[in-house]
Amino acid sequence: MGKIKVLIFGGTGYVGRNLTEKLLANGYQVYVVTRNPSKTTNSLENEVKVIEWDNSSPLTSINKLQETDVVINLAGESIGNRRWSKTVKQEILTSRIRTTEAIVTAINNRIIQPKVLINASAVGYYGDRQDEEITESEEAGEDFLAQVCRAWENEAYKVQSDLTRVVTIRIGVVLGSEGALNRMAMPFKFYLGGPLGKGNQWISWIHIQDLTSMIRYIIEHQELTGPINATTPYPMRMKDFSKILGEVLTRPSWLPMPEFLLRIVLGEMAEMLLHGQRVIPKKLLNAGFEFKFPKLRSALENALGNN
Repeated sequence: MGKIKVLIFGGTGYVGRNLTEKLLANGYQVYVVTRNPSKTTNSLENEVKVIEWDNSSPLTSINKLQETDVVINLAGESIGNRRWSKTVKQEILTSRIRTTEAIVTAINNRIIQPKVLINASAVGYYGDRQDEEITESEEAGEDFLAQVCRAWENEAYKVQSDLTRVVTIRIGVVLGSEGALNRMAMPFKFYLGGPLGKGNQWISWIHIQDLTSMIRYIIEHQELTGPINATTPYPMRMKDFSKILGEVLTRPSWLPMPEFLLRIVLGEMAEMLLHGQRVIPKKLLNAGFEFKFPKLRSALENALGNN
């Protein structure tokens, strides 16, 4: 048996780079699809094969893909970098749908015939659910992010091939040396840290190492299919999350950021931070997946220790 061949869209982002590393370390052959191959080649190890694609033309233009075993789609405009104007919201949605559509068409036309398509989604799928414990069987919410996630997942499930298992991973807040955690930690470094809003909202989170292990686990466990919550079993309330973050950074967590101020600074994006979800990874737990960082303190110590 040769190496398992994995094709990653959105492989140059934080999750994609860590995933590539994890898969290479475990003997996979990794192909990264990108618009900017020259930029990618420098940042990824020599073992990665880089494929250029403009994100819009049909994937027929990419030869040497027939042999793909696994397709992982992480591509999409970042949701946390800019205020959500009408144009930004449109870009957040279309950037996700466009790539997924191209992948699905290529699979349905048998241009590529992977055994599994793993398509990213987010816990934002569930909308604002207060204190309710949420497993994978829950319905989608109504707000903007929930609509984006639902549209994105619906696109992935248009794969008609009986050869291809489809998994949509609903990812929580990823804790690692880059991304959301850096932004959350910044005010603490200036002794201005504290919970966002009232602090009762839930944060469903996952350590980057557990996320990449999960994706590998999903590839290797055929019984895992459909939506899967990629979060730790221990979501935290915002105020508890902030308190532990402050302790790990040895800084006080005393200055809550009031809701009205968040809304002024972030606009509609503030909703994402003010309304959380209490998500439980029921399918992964049932399948026997073991977390390296199930609890927040050790996850934060590890993630921030690399900084």
